[in-house]
Amino acid sequence: MTWTMKKIGFFIITVLSSMLFACSNQNLVSDKEAKEIVDTYDITAFSVVIDTNEQSEVLSASFTEKKDRSEAEYSHKKDEVHLHGKKALDKINDALEKMKPTPETEETELIKQVAEAFEFSDYKMIKIEITFKGHDSKEIMFSK
Repeated sequence: MTWTMKKIGFFIITVLSSMLFACSNQNLVSDKEAKEIVDTYDITAFSVVIDTNEQSEVLSASFTEKKDRSEAEYSHKKDEVHLHGKKALDKINDALEKMKPTPETEETELIKQVAEAFEFSDYKMIKIEITFKGHDSKEIMFSK
């Protein structure tokens, strides 16, 4: 069987597409799990990135609830922890439980809550994006 350039190109595109799709599926969380976060905290999207003097993006965590697919991801480089899907959502839920954020929470208080919840007393920068149900998204960046 001879492979033409067209067949090889199609094969490569197919393989790469399936790899990308498979990778993104690992972050999926069930509708029930996503609904619990939304019902408990009124949060439909949450992400945090923390830099230290030693390392940028030492911690990154995100949760997004959408009608067609909800996702969660958690990475802590210093502890060498990389979680996806339900396990990542559990870590994020633990932090949210400690924080108990509301749409009225002041930005400086939210920064403090995030640092404490994710156990970072010595950080260089914290970036938070949070969307409460029925509210505009808040984007906060704080550098020391």
